[in-house]
Amino acid sequence: MAIVNITQPRRIVFRKYDTSSSAWETFTLNEDDLGQDTVVTFNIAPRKKSRASQKGSTETPIPGTFDSLSASITMIADNWFYIGRALENWTAATYDGATTGNGQALLGTDETSCSTDYYSVIVQGICDDGSSADVEFTRCIPSMDDDIELGTSDAAEVTVNLNPIIYNSTTHADDGYPEYTIRLGDYDTATKMRLNPSTGVYAAVES
Repeated sequence: MAIVNITQPRRIVFRKYDTSSSAWETFTLNEDDLGQDTVVTFNIAPRKKSRASQKGSTETPIPGTFDSLSASITMIADNWFYIGRALENWTAATYDGATTGNGQALLGTDETSCSTDYYSVIVQGICDDGSSADVEFTRCIPSMDDDIELGTSDAAEVTVNLNPIIYNSTTHADDGYPEYTIRLGDYDTATKMRLNPSTGVYAAVES
């Protein structure tokens, strides 16, 4: 599969499974948060094996393997709230006069730090037809390594690398996440489903 760019996504939902409560914790970037220049990029290339014969060489993909698997979100961010939440380095602002909307990123403290836990990232396209336009990266450890220039007249453009993790049936069997690496399209092919961003759960669409 070639590199795919999803422009102007409808929303991006970050969800993390809490084993103690058996529920999803979610954080959502909606249209107003994302802006028109947001682009989600992913590249899924299967590993292939070559076979030579008298009639020539052929290449066939090896099921369940990847030669490359990457995904990222490029967006405009005018404060640390969006960046910090996407990296899971966020707590509610506690200083006088601030609101939780301002956010704060605390690195290397007892309150929060760079998380080593993974979480699911679901990108929803403009078309809100159930889950047919959804893309889910099931286990990601986001990071950011781009230069960020703050203080200019324009808001900063940042790229959050999602760093998808390939599903392993032994390691991930009981983590509460779906048993696949990436999903393109419908959550359930037999029933029309839609994601509830608040709960992180897919439910049947009422007719």
